[in-house]
Amino acid sequence: MPVDFPATRWSLIARLPDQPQQAAALVGLYADAVGEYLRRRLAGERRERVDDVIQDVLLDLMRKPELLARAAPGSGSRFRYYLMNLAWLAALNAIRHERRRDHASIDAAGEDDSPIVDRLASDVPAPDQRQAMDRAWALSVLQQALDDLQRWAGDGTLEPEAYAVLKANLIDGKTLRDVAVELGIPLTSCHRRLAKARMLLQQAIVERLRLAGELGAEEDPARAAQVLMELVTNG
Repeated sequence: MPVDFPATRWSLIARLPDQPQQAAALVGLYADAVGEYLRRRLAGERRERVDDVIQDVLLDLMRKPELLARAAPGSGSRFRYYLMNLAWLAALNAIRHERRRDHASIDAAGEDDSPIVDRLASDVPAPDQRQAMDRAWALSVLQQALDDLQRWAGDGTLEPEAYAVLKANLIDGKTLRDVAVELGIPLTSCHRRLAKARMLLQQAIVERLRLAGELGAEEDPARAAQVLMELVTNG
């Protein structure tokens, strides 16, 4: 059953204890963003261990609809903030338990020993963490939108050259003049293909923002997509 998140954002979350099957779909919407956020915060840990922790944390959260249901609307609150903070607390527990098994020292970040279910995760994090959460979310949305474009380039919905131009310009940072030379196409054609690809990219971004309830009915979709892109490029 798909999650109609924009229309039922907080009411859906409140019903999670009675509809636990929705928890997996809800966590799945944010899985990539949660993973990106935890990788940045656990940068000092082994990559293999971090990947294991992320997988374990996401699976654990899917099994705790009653914990997810504690999120509540409020000024500046976002469900993704609440979820990422829950994931961070759970990740700390996992790392701390591994260090105990290895008889390693526990750093200051892991001093609180209380179980995750007994701790309060904030819907409104501190400004520095909110920035990190926002950028992790933006990166995940952008990557999923780019995956859409790559798939469309494969099935004929979008010209493969248009996707190549967008990727070279947006991701690789190459000038359009250089891209035109590399692809062997006129600069004017390069501009047209970029414009078409960027339009489809914006549509893909907006679709995901709506799905996750991050774009209200009164908000300008073009502006929302622009803000998300700025989070990625300026983060």
